[in-house]
Amino acid sequence: MKLAICWSVGVLLLGACSPRVPPNQPQRSAQQQRDTIVVSADTGFALIAQQTVCDHPMLAEALRNPQLSDLAAYDLMHHALTNALLERGLAYQSKASESCDYWLAFAIPSSQQLSDLQLMSLFGVSPGLADDGNQDFQRATLYLSLYQPGSGRPSWQLSMQAFAAVEIDQQGRRKLKLKPEGVDYVINRIFAHLKVDVIRP
Repeated sequence: MKLAICWSVGVLLLGACSPRVPPNQPQRSAQQQRDTIVVSADTGFALIAQQTVCDHPMLAEALRNPQLSDLAAYDLMHHALTNALLERGLAYQSKASESCDYWLAFAIPSSQQLSDLQLMSLFGVSPGLADDGNQDFQRATLYLSLYQPGSGRPSWQLSMQAFAAVEIDQQGRRKLKLKPEGVDYVINRIFAHLKVDVIRP
């Protein structure tokens, strides 16, 4: 039986958190002080230190796609995630093989690219955080799945949505503006639900 968990938390996620907001910075509504997480996992699932996690051989390249993801945000979060795996005693390699313990599929689509219906179609779940249309912030979504090699069904999956500050690039396109404290917060939220056991002699 799968374990399914859903939270809505009154916190800042991807933007800076400060009790005093300078006058030239956009104010965030109560609607934007929230995140939503959905986790599903096989019963008793946990990673074990020294196991190897690899990028999914068929999904990794497809999900790092400008039609699906904000590429700068994808690369930043993927780098932070792989560092977090190493810090917790796991091995990581970008090239997958059958010898890997788990294949990792990761995506960070924003509401600018995909609707809730499209997210549901591609990933099987959408956390459904409502967007109130503020032009300075937009809803951002992160998907993370772990598969046993050769399996078509994830052993563990997390879907997370929150509001992120946006900026306009030189081509006039809206991009997620991820700050270090926001990235750290996301990583901590992921590993609050992704257990890593340490085998002691």
